[in-house]
Amino acid sequence: MRILLYIATFISLVFASSDYFDILDKEFEQTVKGKTRTFYITAEEEIWDYASQSASAANVPDKHIIGTRYYKALYHEYDASFRERKARFHWQGNMGPILRAQVGDTIQIHFWNRAKQNYTMHPHGVFYEFEMEGAIFKGSYENAVVLPNHNYTYTWQVLPRAGPGPADGDSIAWGYHSHVKETDLYAGLYGAIVIYKPGKLSHDDIVTSVFVADENLSPYLSRTMSSLYPQFDYNKFDKNQIYGANQFDAINGLIRSNPSDLKIKGEVDWHLLGWGTYWDVQYIRWEHGQVWWGESVTEIRLMPASFYTVTVQVDTPGTYDFGSSAMNMEYTVLG
Repeated sequence: MRILLYIATFISLVFASSDYFDILDKEFEQTVKGKTRTFYITAEEEIWDYASQSASAANVPDKHIIGTRYYKALYHEYDASFRERKARFHWQGNMGPILRAQVGDTIQIHFWNRAKQNYTMHPHGVFYEFEMEGAIFKGSYENAVVLPNHNYTYTWQVLPRAGPGPADGDSIAWGYHSHVKETDLYAGLYGAIVIYKPGKLSHDDIVTSVFVADENLSPYLSRTMSSLYPQFDYNKFDKNQIYGANQFDAINGLIRSNPSDLKIKGEVDWHLLGWGTYWDVQYIRWEHGQVWWGESVTEIRLMPASFYTVTVQVDTPGTYDFGSSAMNMEYTVLG
């Protein structure tokens, strides 16, 4: 099997060089003329099982002495009536809806916070006015927080700098997440934005968020323990064991998973989203493949707050592992 990975890396940094200011200023004056891509998104509290796509209980690491089911707040996509929830891929796990748009489009999101805490939607990569940022900081927009059972409409523009560059493929990925508190990520509120060249929008690519889901930092941990594990005996384990039991080395919120619908044939764009903190430097591999990043390499180093796009080309049928030494997800290559 051959795997060719052509990688475009995008890190959420603002370049300080004055050489870029004129280019960015001209972009901000542009009027987008593409389609308006409208999404209806909620944040909802529910129980999530990190092992829901694992083949058997034997796949659950021994360190998870408490269990694999936790209360979370997750993003979901609905129809315009907010009555019919749209299905997601099994491999998508608990990652929020994938927001797809082309360069020149406008992304409009009707967001309904159905959770019991304040949440938002904060994007990376796309352009937005101050009141559409969805982030809380000193001097931020006064209505940036979306209160429980309240609604807000976000409008984000897809300027050329948000899309693939001249040397890239047809698409690149960014991310979005709630940004009321830095720990909103661990509540479960994160997702992907995939931007395509004009005329190249597709639903056949793969998106994977790779990070350690730390339930110790989740606002729902006490609820999880009191409701789901009331008989857990803390006296049998030391603090380090308990802390480690609440950390999940996950891909899309799944541990050691083998989702039935992660099947590829020939060539596919595969997007990598890095989240988390300093311990989330991941060395990503596709089993039995060659990796090309300007030159042949054996692995891709995924940093927190970084987004990569690769093109995976395969030709040998079978089931293989994707991920790092700590986390993996199986994918099937079709003949």
